[in-house]
Amino acid sequence: MSDHKRCFLHDTFLRHAREMTAFIRGRWPGETDVDDIVQESFLRLSQCPDPMAIQNPRAYLFQIASNLVVDQHRRHITRNELAEPDIELESLPDTSMCPARRWETQSDLDRFTELLDQLPEVRRHAFVLFRIEGLSHAEIAVRLGIAVRTSERHVMKATQHIAKHLESVDCL
Repeated sequence: MSDHKRCFLHDTFLRHAREMTAFIRGRWPGETDVDDIVQESFLRLSQCPDPMAIQNPRAYLFQIASNLVVDQHRRHITRNELAEPDIELESLPDTSMCPARRWETQSDLDRFTELLDQLPEVRRHAFVLFRIEGLSHAEIAVRLGIAVRTSERHVMKATQHIAKHLESVDCL
C-alpha cells in the first residue's frame, strides 16, 4: 500500500470513525457489534483499488456500515428461523441402518450402477437427466441434441432394461 493511500485512510478514519459509531448506535440502538462494523467498513474502503478517487468517502463509509448492519440482521433472522429448539438427543429416534441393511442398500446401489453402465451413453444420459435430475423431455432433447420423442424412447427403454434385470435378481 502506498504511503499516500495509507495517509488518506488514516485521515479518513480520524475524521469519520466517531461519527460512524454514533450513527450506527443512533440508528440501530440494539446493535452490539458497532466497533466491528466500523472497522469492517474501513477495511472495505482500504480494499478499494483507489479509495482516493471516491468523491464522497464519508457517504461511502456510511453506506457500507448500513449495508453491513442490514446484512448482519438478515443473517441473524435467518439463523433464528433455521434453528431448531433444543432437542434432547436421547429422545431422537435412531435412524442409522443396521450393518446388514446398509450392505443390502449398497449392493442395490452397485447393481443399479452396473445396469446404468450397460446402457448406451445417450440412453443413460437421457435416463439420468429425466429420473434423477428431473428434467423434462424437451429440456433433455435440447441438452443432448435429440428429438423429444427420442428422449422419451430412450428413457422408456432404459427403464425397461433396469426393471427387467432387477426383477430377475429378485426372483433368485
